[in-house]
Amino acid sequence: MVSIISDLDPLKSWNVLRQDASDLSGPIQSNGTAGKMNGALEHSDQPDPDAIKMFVGQIPRSWSEKELKELFEPYGAVYQINILRDRSQNPPQSKGCCFVTFYTRKAALEAQNALHNIKTLTGMHHPIQMKPADSEKSNAVEDRKLFIGMVSKKCNENDIRVMFSAFGQIEECRILRGPDGLSRGCAFVTFSTRAMAQNAIKAMHQSQTMEGCSSPIVVKFADTQKDKEQRRLQQQLAQQMQQLNSATTWGSLTGLGGLTPQYLALLQQATSSGNLGAFSGIQQMAAAGTTASSNAGAMNSLTSLGTLQGLAGATVGLNNINALAGSVNSPEGANLFIYHLPQEFGDQDILQMFMPFGNVVSAKVFIDKQTNLSKCFGFVSYDNPVSAQAAIQAMNGFQIGMKRLKVQLKRSKNDSKPY
Repeated sequence: MVSIISDLDPLKSWNVLRQDASDLSGPIQSNGTAGKMNGALEHSDQPDPDAIKMFVGQIPRSWSEKELKELFEPYGAVYQINILRDRSQNPPQSKGCCFVTFYTRKAALEAQNALHNIKTLTGMHHPIQMKPADSEKSNAVEDRKLFIGMVSKKCNENDIRVMFSAFGQIEECRILRGPDGLSRGCAFVTFSTRAMAQNAIKAMHQSQTMEGCSSPIVVKFADTQKDKEQRRLQQQLAQQMQQLNSATTWGSLTGLGGLTPQYLALLQQATSSGNLGAFSGIQQMAAAGTTASSNAGAMNSLTSLGTLQGLAGATVGLNNINALAGSVNSPEGANLFIYHLPQEFGDQDILQMFMPFGNVVSAKVFIDKQTNLSKCFGFVSYDNPVSAQAAIQAMNGFQIGMKRLKVQLKRSKNDSKPY
C-alpha cells in the first residue's frame, strides 16, 4: 500500500511510486476516440509538451476513473487517469491514489492550488495530496521551496501569492494552519526554479513587518528532510545529557591538550553520537590509572557530569557568555578558522561545539548580508594556544551529517611579512 504523507510531513522523493509502477494499468491504446481500457481513461490527441503528470493521494478506494474525472475536469480537460491498484487482491483493489495528466500545465497547477491540502473528499480523514510525479521533477522541490515566517495571521494563500508572484511562477503556496484551521503565521512557497526563489529571498527577507508581527518577515529556503533529521538527533542528544546532569559546577578542561589521540578519539565519538559507552570507556581508563600523570587532571575533569552537560550543548557556561559577543582579544596561536559548518549552525552552536576544549573568548559564524544565511564557515578563539591545539586534534575532520569540519589555526598578520 502506498503511504500518503500528511501536510505535517512533506511528500518526499516518491521512490515508492516507481516501485508501484507494475501496479498501474497496462498500455493504453487510442483509436481516435475517447476510450477506456484496463481502468484508465485516455484521449486520442496528445497533451502539451510542458504538461505535468500529477500524483494524487487521499482519494476514496471506492472511486473509479469516472468520479476522478468529474473531480478534475472543472480545472481543465483531462488527458489520462491511472488508479494505482493492489494486484495481490482479486479483483485488484484501489490503493487510494492515482496519476492524472491534464492537457495543459496550467490546468494541472490550478487543480493543485485548489485541491492540495485544501479539499477533503467524503469518507477521508485528510485532505487531498497532489504533487508532480517523481518522473516530472527536473529539479528537486527542496531547492525551490521557501519558508515564509512572521506572516500576518490575517493573510490567506492568495495574499501570499500576490506578494511573491513578481519573482516568477509559483507552483505551490500553502499557509501552515493549526487543527482549528487558523493560520500559524507562516507559509511555504514553491517556485518553478531555484533562481526565482533566490531572488525572492534577496528582495523580501526582512523587507517589512506585517500586521500583528513582532519582527520583520523571514524568507529563507525551507528545511530539507535531512535538516529536520539532524536537528531531531541533536535534540535527543541534549535531552539525554540533561537527564544525566545533576551537578551545578563545571569541570575544567584546561589540561585537555595533554590527552593522547586515543582519548581524543573517544571524546570525538562521545560528542558526535551521544554514545554514553564512550564516556564510560574514558572513565574506566582514568580509574584504572592507564593515563600518564600529565593526563590525570584532564581525565578527571572530563568525567565530571558538569562536563557532560557542556559536551551536550545543553547549557552555555557563565564564563562563555561573552564569547558570542566576540569582543575579547586572544593570544597568538589561539584563534581557529572552522570550515564546512552545517548551514543551520549559528554562533551558539559553534560555541557549544568547541567549549569542551577550553575557555572560548569568541565564537562567530559568518553570515551573508544579502541572504542572511550562513556562509558555512566561522572562527573560534580561546584564551590559550593549548586549548586551540586540542580542538584541532579532536575536531579537524569531525563529521556532521554529510560534511567533515576543517579546523586550522588562523594565520598571523606577520606570517606573510619577510623578516
